[in-house]
Amino acid sequence: MKKDLEYIAKLEKAIEQKYGTQAVDNPKRAWTAEKEEEYLQQSLIEREKFLKFAETQTKVEQDGFLINKKLLTKEINRTCPVCKVYSFRPRDDLYMNKFECCHSCYIQWVEGREGRWIAGWRPEEEK
Repeated sequence: MKKDLEYIAKLEKAIEQKYGTQAVDNPKRAWTAEKEEEYLQQSLIEREKFLKFAETQTKVEQDGFLINKKLLTKEINRTCPVCKVYSFRPRDDLYMNKFECCHSCYIQWVEGREGRWIAGWRPEEEK
């Protein structure tokens, strides 16, 4: 037992020399009633934030799976209104959000004529 205590003392000294006295100090030594009160206030604030966040993350069961309710309210239209092609490509999502058409329709009808497109021009149904 005495040998273990000597080893621990040597180890503490080595840690103190390498990392400083703060590395071997007892954390309770610097803890005060003011720090305790501040910590409790911070933990209450964090708990309120967590509860508010948890309320927004409600899960709904759909087809045997729990899905975030926010995901169900988003309507995603993956069909291009110009050429009527259905696409899963992420590149098309960008153009659908910005120009309401797929990438190939953007290249064919919009590129270089963004002003006219934004003003409302669309190609005829036959084309």
